[in-house]
Amino acid sequence: MNKIKIVLAFHLIFFFSYASPKLNQPEISNPKEIAFDKSELAKKWLVKSIENFFKQESADMISITTKSYNDYKTDAMNIDMDTEGSLTLEQFNKKWKKKYDVKYAGYDGFLISAQDWVKIVVSKCELISAKGNVYIFQVIIKDTQYKSTYKRDIKVIESGKSFLIDDVKEY
Repeated sequence: MNKIKIVLAFHLIFFFSYASPKLNQPEISNPKEIAFDKSELAKKWLVKSIENFFKQESADMISITTKSYNDYKTDAMNIDMDTEGSLTLEQFNKKWKKKYDVKYAGYDGFLISAQDWVKIVVSKCELISAKGNVYIFQVIIKDTQYKSTYKRDIKVIESGKSFLIDDVKEY
């Protein structure tokens, strides 16, 4: 009888230790650690996305940006062009000033202002701020061949299981 009680006790211990999800989950001691992990994922995604973007021959910025930022940046790059839908600087500012800081739009290109480049690398990507699912990084982008350097503050947001660029402040 004592052997049955012992076996039954082991079975109950075994059952409850594996059946209860709360018993086997590690305790989260610091919510900031989770935010740090997500910001590290966002940072890795951003570096890889920038460098891969410039490796492609016909890269399209919509693949790594939000639709809103894509529309904003497209408008910025087409200011005063003789094309349908092109805006004047005044029209551009009026249209976008509520959503983006238009003085940092950059009108020459996406992420860098050069038309030609050889090898683009991210030499610095440092988290400036994190709030909710929004991360802002100070980024230094370099063309190692032409010795060009571009300082950018890039806003990245979580999107599904990945991230997207939602703003780039060009200095």
